[in-house]
Amino acid sequence: MKNIVLGLTLLLTATAVHDAHAQRVRLSGLKRYSQVQTGDLTIPAGASTSGSVMVIRGNLDVYGNVDGAATAVLGDVIVHESGRVRGGAVALGGHVRNEGGSILGVIKDVGATHNRSTVSFGGRPRTTIGSLVAAFLWLAVLLLVGTFVLFFLREYFTRAVEVVTNETGRSLLTGVLGGIASIPALIAIVVALAITIIGAFLIPVGVAAFLVAVSGIAILGFLAVAQVAGIAIAGKRQAETPAGQELQYLYTGILAFSGMWIVAAAFTWFPVLGSILRMLAFSVTFVAVATGFGAVLLSWWRTRPKKNAVTA
Repeated sequence: MKNIVLGLTLLLTATAVHDAHAQRVRLSGLKRYSQVQTGDLTIPAGASTSGSVMVIRGNLDVYGNVDGAATAVLGDVIVHESGRVRGGAVALGGHVRNEGGSILGVIKDVGATHNRSTVSFGGRPRTTIGSLVAAFLWLAVLLLVGTFVLFFLREYFTRAVEVVTNETGRSLLTGVLGGIASIPALIAIVVALAITIIGAFLIPVGVAAFLVAVSGIAILGFLAVAQVAGIAIAGKRQAETPAGQELQYLYTGILAFSGMWIVAAAFTWFPVLGSILRMLAFSVTFVAVATGFGAVLLSWWRTRPKKNAVTA
């Protein structure tokens, strides 16, 4: 009996020591904050804190300057137009809302349902309007680039379209392998330039030229896939000129791919569905870019022997 009592006494003592240590850890963690408050808290315009600020079960409205982190537990961190947070902005069980202010550190937003977590650095959280604007800007850029390619790079574009149409699977495989091979190719270029003193100074130029070339091939290939997709969607239609018909097919394909991103952007306000739609759009776009990339490589490779034979 004495042994049992002694054992229980030791167990209770160990538990009390552990709880005291945990309490000290929690208090030492809170010491980093110059102000901890329960309920709503407003940092007025022109005011400045001497360190980090935390609110529990309330919203933190920042109109002035927070010289540290701004944290809300079960509430929102709202940085208004005149507000400035020199550290990070974290909302646990709430949202970080940047309404024109400045956040210099990490932004971590964990929604109240614990199914939304967005992290960014030195910027604003993703918004529905911002996502839609970005999606439509990309659409406009692709339409302009597609028009330029169709009228000024028609020969290369037509060959890539033919390869995509007749050898889709091989184009996809070639595109994936070519994308993987571009990494050691870039390393080889850097090593080759670094051998000589003059070449070492040309490394940035060589790297930039290589990246531009790879990006150009990828864009040309994606437009070729968009053309094929446009033909499949629009079907055979009469147009005043062959160029007008090709342009119609290209625009239809670009709109089809961009439409997925626009729909995903429209559901940014619904984080779970928006993430699923963005993943779907990314997957389809990745396959299209990889297929087009491989088609451009295959079309270029197959024209080399013909040119050499004519030269010989």
